[in-house]
Amino acid sequence: MHSWKLILAVIVGGFGSLCAKSERPNVIIILTDDQSPFAHINDAYRDGAKPQEQESWAAYGAPVYSPNVDRLAERGMLFTDANVTTTVCTPSRYTTLTGRYAARTEGARFNGMFPEGSMTRVENNVELGADELNLARILQGNGYRTGFVGKSHFINHDLMLHRRLGEDAGLKLYDQGSDPSNASVDSSLKHNHDVWRKWIQAYGFDYVESHYQGNLRELYNDKLNQHNMEYTAKAAIEFVQEAAGDPFFLYFAPTMPHDPNAWEKDGKGKYHCALDADPRVTPEGYMAPEYDFMPTRSQIMRDVVDRGFHPDTAYITWMDAAFGALFDALEEKGALDNTLIVFASDHGAYRYGKSTLYEGGMRVPLIVSWPRVIEGGSRFDGLVSNIDYVPTILEACQIQVPDGYHIDGVSLMPALLDPESTVIHESILGDIGYSRGVKTKKWKYVAVRYPESVHEKMLSGGFFPNWSAPGREQPYLVRNSHLGWHAAEGNPNYFQLDQLYDLENDPEELKNLFLQKPIVAARMKALLSQHLKQLPDHPFGEFTE
Repeated sequence: MHSWKLILAVIVGGFGSLCAKSERPNVIIILTDDQSPFAHINDAYRDGAKPQEQESWAAYGAPVYSPNVDRLAERGMLFTDANVTTTVCTPSRYTTLTGRYAARTEGARFNGMFPEGSMTRVENNVELGADELNLARILQGNGYRTGFVGKSHFINHDLMLHRRLGEDAGLKLYDQGSDPSNASVDSSLKHNHDVWRKWIQAYGFDYVESHYQGNLRELYNDKLNQHNMEYTAKAAIEFVQEAAGDPFFLYFAPTMPHDPNAWEKDGKGKYHCALDADPRVTPEGYMAPEYDFMPTRSQIMRDVVDRGFHPDTAYITWMDAAFGALFDALEEKGALDNTLIVFASDHGAYRYGKSTLYEGGMRVPLIVSWPRVIEGGSRFDGLVSNIDYVPTILEACQIQVPDGYHIDGVSLMPALLDPESTVIHESILGDIGYSRGVKTKKWKYVAVRYPESVHEKMLSGGFFPNWSAPGREQPYLVRNSHLGWHAAEGNPNYFQLDQLYDLENDPEELKNLFLQKPIVAARMKALLSQHLKQLPDHPFGEFTE
C-alpha cells in the first residue's frame, strides 16, 4: 500500500465518529484560467475600443454581465486582496490542490532538475508527485466522492510536451491540420481521453470527465484550439447529479479566459475559438451537442447586447451561464446551502503580470460561498493566498491535516465567520522563476537573483533565449520567452535586482523605492528571508545564508 493510503487509513479511523456528528459540506473548487480581479482592465469597452486583456467579473466592478457569479458573491464572501504564490498555471494548480508552496513538490521531474542544495526556478515544471498527498486523495480517503472536470496541467508534462514519449506511453498521434470529425482522428481523441482519464484518476479522483491535459494548443490540432464551456459544464453537472448519499468534492477548471483569446475575432467577424466555434468539437472527439441545461451561444450574445454590454465581453457571460447551470443543479438537488464553493483563478493576467510577482499576476478574484455558514454579501479586505484553500476546506469538512503532511497555508474560516476582526496573514510569499517576493498590505519587495552558472554566462558575454528577436544578455525570469518578453514589456522594472513598491500609493508598481526607502527595504528583505528559510534546502542569494 502506498504511504499516502496508509496515512488516510489512520485518518478515517480517527475522524469517522467526529464527522458523523454533523453533516459535512460538499466542496467545489472552480478555478478559471488567467483572470485578474481588476475592473479597470477593459474600461476602453465603453468607447468601443478593442479589448486587450482578460476581463474580470461584475462582482468586482467589471463592465460585464455575469449574474450567476454576482449571485455567488451575494450569498458568500468576496475577497479583495486574494493572491497566488506562483503566477503561471502549473505550480498554482499544484498549490491549489495541496496547500503547499510549489517548491515543495514531490514531482520527479522538478526534483531531478533542482536537487537539494540548488536554486529552484519554479514555473511550469511542477507536478503532483505520484505518491504525494493532495486534497482529492485526503477527501477521498475520508468518505468523499471526488470529481475532476476541465484542465489538468499538473501531471505527466513530458508526455504532453514530447509527443513521441506520449506515444510510447500509449497515446495515439494525429496531424496538426487533421479534421476532428474524421473517424480515425475521432477514435484517437477518444482513446487519448480515456488514457488521460485513468492517469488523473490515480491522483485521487473517482470521476474524471471532459478533461484537458493542458492548454488547448497542447491538443496539437488546429481545429481543437477552441473553448467549449458547455462540454465542461455538462460533466460537472452530471457529477453533482450522480452523487449519492456521500458528500462530494468537485474540482472544476475551465479553459478560459486563457488563450486562444475568446474575445478576438477571425477575419470574418466570428469569435473563432469561442461563441462562434463548433460546439461538437471536444478533446474526446466529435460529439453531438446536448446542452439544453444552459442558453445557446446565440441567446447569450443577444442577451449581452440587449442589456447594453459590449459584445466582446460575451465570453464572460458564457462562462457565467455554465456556472449558473451548475449552481442550479446543486439547488435542484437540495445541496446548495451545504456546499462550500471556492471560486478563484489560477493567477492574474493584468498588464502581463503573469510569470511575475507584480499585482497583475499575483492578485486573483476569490469568492467563497457556503450559505449555511457564511453571511451573504460579506467581504474580506485582508491578505489571503491560494495556500489557504486546502486548510480551509479540511477544517470545514472536519478533517485533520495528516500527520507528516506539511501545509503552508492557514484556514480562512476565522475570516469567513468574522471578517471585521480577523487577520489571516501579515505577509505572504511569492515565488516564480528567478524571483522571490514578500507582500504586506502596504509594501511589496521583489528580489531577482541568479544561480552561479547564470552569473558566469552573463559575465562571459553569453546570450539567453529571446522571443521574436536575437538572444538577450540577461535571462527572463522564466524559461518561456514569450511570457518573459511580454512581462518585461509591460513592467518597466522587470529586470531590476531589488524592487520595493508602496502598494497603497503606487498600485501599478511603476516606481521602485528600494533606494529611497532603505529602512523599509531592509525590513522587507528580512521578512523575505524568514519566509524562504521555511522552505526546503534550496538557496536563494543572501536570503537563505
